[in-house]
Amino acid sequence: MTSSFRRRAVFLDVDGTLMQDGRYIPPSAITAIQAARAAGHLVFLSTGRGMKELEGPILDIGFDGAVTNGGGFGSIGDDVIVAELLGHDSVRHLEERLDAHGVHWYFQTYDRMFASAELPALMQRYVDRDRRAHEDRMRATGRDVDDEEFFSVGMKTFDTSHEFVPAEAAKAVILSEDPAAVAAAVAELDGAFAVVGGTIPLPVGSSGEISAVGVNKGATILRLLAHLGIDPADAIGIGDNWNDAEMFEVCGVSIAMGNAAPGVQALADQVTSAIDDDGIRNAFVRNGLI
Repeated sequence: MTSSFRRRAVFLDVDGTLMQDGRYIPPSAITAIQAARAAGHLVFLSTGRGMKELEGPILDIGFDGAVTNGGGFGSIGDDVIVAELLGHDSVRHLEERLDAHGVHWYFQTYDRMFASAELPALMQRYVDRDRRAHEDRMRATGRDVDDEEFFSVGMKTFDTSHEFVPAEAAKAVILSEDPAAVAAAVAELDGAFAVVGGTIPLPVGSSGEISAVGVNKGATILRLLAHLGIDPADAIGIGDNWNDAEMFEVCGVSIAMGNAAPGVQALADQVTSAIDDDGIRNAFVRNGLI
């Protein structure tokens, strides 16, 4: 590296940005990330997922750290630098009020997930329905049902409830097949928590994420950058959803995916191509990372 080298810190959302349909990572994205790191840049994940949902192919790519749980945690390498938790009393209050509205939920800690009593059965219904649709689609095209990997939004593994420690929770994810129930619950919580709606692609109903006020991807990114001694002007944030808005605000360059909603694209400095059209690679090339 020459003395004129400008080291950048890149923050990548996962779903809809790095990973498509919950299972497919474009090879061009993998090679771009690895090439950027080899060139001396830093690349971080920046996601609503907790570490429990980042195992396997995602982490195998190689990253310099991660913003997880929608900003609840921030890590550099294996060191957790930021931990913003809901707190025991807030978790118990959320449980009570969400249950009162008939809204399902799961709480994320750093690397575990704990669900309300009826949520696993609801998610299994999604899995079963999606599996039938997958099998029907494969048979209609004359292919064996095992020719294409099956994936459903409902495929989540929850930890046993008796192991849940409320004080360790950073975020709640809420789901319901009744959008009005979610709207009523969110309205009641207005101002007491940070709420982002519609972050999970449910086949029916509505979803959202709940964190402590002030906790978001952008706030945690700023703290990681300060720890690293990197100017936010040298940060690049790439995402596709509304929970990327604060990330866009703090990064010197914000980039929306071509598959992002028009409103999200309007928040960004740049719009790259879609995830399945080499979106990450094209963004990296345009900004001189590779």
